[in-house]
Amino acid sequence: MTQIKRPSTEIIEALKNIGCDSVCSTLDALGVRRNIIEGPIARVPGSSIVGPALTLQFLPTREDRLPNFEVPDMSAQETKREVEGEESQEKTSALWAVLLETQPGDVIVVDARGDRTTGCFGEMLMTYFKAHGGAGVVIDAGIRDSRQIFEDLKVPVWSTSVSTAGASHMNMYPHAINVPIGCGKVLVNPGDIIMADDGGAIVVPPFLAPRIIEIAGARDYKEIFVRRKLQEGGDLMKYYPFNAQGQLEYDEWLAQQEKD
Repeated sequence: MTQIKRPSTEIIEALKNIGCDSVCSTLDALGVRRNIIEGPIARVPGSSIVGPALTLQFLPTREDRLPNFEVPDMSAQETKREVEGEESQEKTSALWAVLLETQPGDVIVVDARGDRTTGCFGEMLMTYFKAHGGAGVVIDAGIRDSRQIFEDLKVPVWSTSVSTAGASHMNMYPHAINVPIGCGKVLVNPGDIIMADDGGAIVVPPFLAPRIIEIAGARDYKEIFVRRKLQEGGDLMKYYPFNAQGQLEYDEWLAQQEKD
């Protein structure tokens, strides 16, 4: 298990101020185009998060690899499994372990291999997660207890589905935490910065964050100017993107902002 390195509060706040769309475009310009986590959608409208990734890896279930597996007594007439027994097994798995690692502002990112029947978290675990300051979860599979989590707890969740099944009811089992994973066709390393809003979720390599803030910050000023000109009925071909005259007007406007 890798102990993640968390970015500074200043980096997190600066990225929040810039927003997902500008950061995504800036990453593209820097040559990191595989940054969009494909599939998970916002389940609590209006949610917006930025934080370091705790990764959770699910693998396909094989019964002999489950905790407490025993070869059944073939003479038994009936075998019963209580729900509490299943939760007891999961308690020894990566599912509980990733929650115990959670610090304020962390984002849990789950690789469940796109299995839409797997409900990776339920109400009780998300209650714990929220109480310990977790920022949100991004899942390439499902989540259960959707009404309680989305409407009552309002934990920011991005998932591909909702499900009545639990984390190990069906095809998958929580296997490891803080290892490199693939979520929504994108590589996520432990400690990568995750940004998500109503438009979806993206991955930001931490070493690029200062450069992104520098470039995207300047881009935000430009977008303010362009938006204003277009709202005033300005010439699209002049301002988006700038032609020579539009660039000159922007440079003069920017110089005035710096004086003010």
